Amino acid sequence: MSIKNGLPGQMKLSATLAAELNPASPVIMAGDPAEKIAQASGLGYDSIELHWADPAQIPFAVISAACRENQMEISAFATGRAYVQDGLSLIHEDSDNRTAAIIRLKDFVDAASPYEATVIIGCIRGNLPSEAARGSALERLAHSTQIIAEYAQARNVGIVFEAINRFENNYLNTAQETAAFIRENNLPNTKILLDTFHMNIEDADMSKAIHDCGDLLGYVHIADSNRHFAGTGHINFIEIIHALKAVNYQGCISAECLPLPDSEAALSGWIRGVKYAFQEGYDGKS
Repeated sequence: MSIKNGLPGQMKLSATLAAELNPASPVIMAGDPAEKIAQASGLGYDSIELHWADPAQIPFAVISAACRENQMEISAFATGRAYVQDGLSLIHEDSDNRTAAIIRLKDFVDAASPYEATVIIGCIRGNLPSEAARGSALERLAHSTQIIAEYAQARNVGIVFEAINRFENNYLNTAQETAAFIRENNLPNTKILLDTFHMNIEDADMSKAIHDCGDLLGYVHIADSNRHFAGTGHINFIEIIHALKAVNYQGCISAECLPLPDSEAALSGWIRGVKYAFQEGYDGKS
């Protein structure tokens, strides 16, 4: 059991951290990493999820020292900013771009390896240029992901592939579609990341989607229907926790939500809302 947050099993709560805060980006903390890590630890978080476009830009010495001092871990490396900021895509028609995307993800794997953290493949998969390109794009995506997953497996790093809503990525939007992609291509060392904000848009029954993923579920992002922290929208997080309990999920639950109304309020509000859902949905209640 996680001693800090008191959640059952091995589930841990993670706060998202970036270099700069953007009210339109779902990262809850930014600024002085040492200060922010201490703040998150004091609220009961166990770990941090890092959001940088390039691991070469991450101040690892400061972050590692702060994590040691505050009994925190690095749970995952989000890689979407490599697509948003640098335009790297695993399905790009330009082979040089695809190669650069694979190299960048290998760099993230190398950064994650000392911490046994997870690397997230989300927006860096890119967008389809047209519906006619779907087949060839999926082939490129499967090939690229296989290369990364095998590289990561040798370095004790897990890969999670995120189901993302249609307004941000124009394919593999539902949990079912994304899980099928992983399974049908026999991708090694690759699980699915489910994000409640995306699921609320794409999945008709969020609890069923979790059940259907089962042991393929490797990571969870929690944000409410408005992408603010849990409890500010209309998602029934008690039902989400019921479903996680039913599939015996033991991974990380991360605060990938907007830093609104401000970072501190979102940071404390998220963990309060999630713990309430656990109390109602997990601790012996059904």
